[in-house]
Amino acid sequence: MKKTSNTFPIIFLTLMIIVLGCKSEPNEIEQYQIVNEVLNHSFGHTTDDENGLGWIDLSKTYDSLLVLNHTRLRESDIQSLNDYITYHNLTDFSIKDFQTYKEWDIERISDFNRYELVVMTDQSVSGPYIGMVQISAIGFNSKFNEAIVYTSFLCAGNGDCGADILYHLKKNDKWKIVKVETLSVS
Repeated sequence: MKKTSNTFPIIFLTLMIIVLGCKSEPNEIEQYQIVNEVLNHSFGHTTDDENGLGWIDLSKTYDSLLVLNHTRLRESDIQSLNDYITYHNLTDFSIKDFQTYKEWDIERISDFNRYELVVMTDQSVSGPYIGMVQISAIGFNSKFNEAIVYTSFLCAGNGDCGADILYHLKKNDKWKIVKVETLSVS
């Protein structure tokens, strides 16, 4: 009599464990959820003074925020991020994530209603803008349940004030900011 092989169920169960145990990389919808969370945290306050980090001309009214809609960071920004990741021993994050080029589509930033978002087309931060923000590419850990985002903000006027801020987010049901670090202020 022929022996039946038990290898099929074992192989099937092994594959199911592997497939179900893997976390998938966040899709673009999740990336825009993260961007919305960051913008609302920093620029969603009811007063212009809070949104302008206390450095703006309060005699003016601001109705829009300029967005530098690409993630090409300056070398000094990359170095600051690398120093932060190294100093805090965040070995599950890679500086290469922040060197990835991406263009943010401001039309997809749908849950931010405090200011009109305007794509920056020149180097002027003056006008009705509260300032200009650049949002980095998003760095994810290997399980894709934690993320780091870097922003650079220049105040309205001649851009002689601003801040570089790092946001650490975690995902349970949705992405939430768990830590905010100011890397530099000018």
